[in-house]
Parts: sequence; structure tokens; C-alpha cells
Amino acid sequence: MIEATLEVSIPDGWVHTISVDFDVQIRILDCIPLGDRGARSFVEMECADPAMQQIVSRAIGAHPDVRRWEPALTDDGKLRGIALLTECRACRAIMRSDCHLRSARTVGGGLVEWRIIAAHETALRFLLNELREGGCTTRLLSKRKVDDSSFVTKRQEAAVRSALEKGYYDYPRGVTLQELAKGFGITASTMGEVLQRGERNIIREYFRTRM
Repeated sequence: MIEATLEVSIPDGWVHTISVDFDVQIRILDCIPLGDRGARSFVEMECADPAMQQIVSRAIGAHPDVRRWEPALTDDGKLRGIALLTECRACRAIMRSDCHLRSARTVGGGLVEWRIIAAHETALRFLLNELREGGCTTRLLSKRKVDDSSFVTKRQEAAVRSALEKGYYDYPRGVTLQELAKGFGITASTMGEVLQRGERNIIREYFRTRM
């Protein structure tokens, strides 16, 4: 398994246009492919001025790649929202490759820094070729072999999500560890271990993507 950092430029894409026109940093927090070409992206932008938030939000909604923009204007210096995209070359390239996008953020000049997990070297080369054939410019900044012990597994994600939704992290707790474990068909001690590992990996990933 390989962890790689790429520098990607997608000319005329909405992230490129908005980050250059308004000099704002954009983080892609999640991106889910929709259909053959589109995607649903959850994004966060550094934008402290409420008036500028409105201007940037209107510009995103007007971009030709954006079918619908659902903003959440906040008072914490960030603009968050979900963009439904008619065209997403990045998502299409990742979907066709055996790679996973862990995080993405703009780094100036319309460039986006991607952190990628590739199952093998061939998958990484395939992704780079797909991006270039799609009209993107790419640069491989770093790569290293890793094991999967620090990654959030699907089981850990499902366990933490269920615990959160059922109130396990509330005070007082809305559900017990035993009740959670019963829903997964495992013992309470195993459930506690899965939660602990999932929480550790989620927290580690949170801070790594914001460094």
C-alpha cells in the first residue's frame, strides 16, 4: 500500500476558479461520485468576512460545473457547503483507479494538494495518467509505503457512526456499550476495542489533514 502526495491543477474547474479569483483556501472534506461524470462534494473554505462569504457563495453557485450549491454560512471564519457537480474530472479519475482520496486542499495558484492511498504502484501510475488524459496537470510530491494499521476501517467507521447517532458520546449516554455491541453481534469488550481504535484513527486523521 502506498501513501502519496500529489499537486494537481484542474483548469476551469470550480475549485481552481474560486481559489484563484477570491484567494481563499478550499478543503475538500468528502467527495462522492454521482453518475458517470458528476459528484457531490462537501467543502470548507477559509473566509472570515460575512460579506465575502456571500460573494464567494454566489460565485460557486454560478459556476458552470456546479448544478446546485447548498451553503452553510457560519460566524467562525469558515464557509462550508455541499456542491452537486455536473462535471468532476478528479472524482472520475479516482473512481476508475484503485486509489482513495484521503484529503485535498488548495495551496495557491489554483493548485490542489491531494493525499492519496493507492493499493499498489500500478494504481498510482494509472491515476496520474487518468488525470493527465483528462487535461489536468500533476506533480508527484512524495510517496511512501505504509501499512493499514493507522487507517479507519469500514468496521471502525460504522461503529463510531452508530455510537454517535445513538448517543453513546452524549452525557448522559443514550445507549450502553453492551447495547451497541448487540447491534453488531459482538461482545462489549470487542465493541470497546473497535471504538477505541476507530476514535484514535479518526482523531489522528483529523489533525493530519489540518497541519
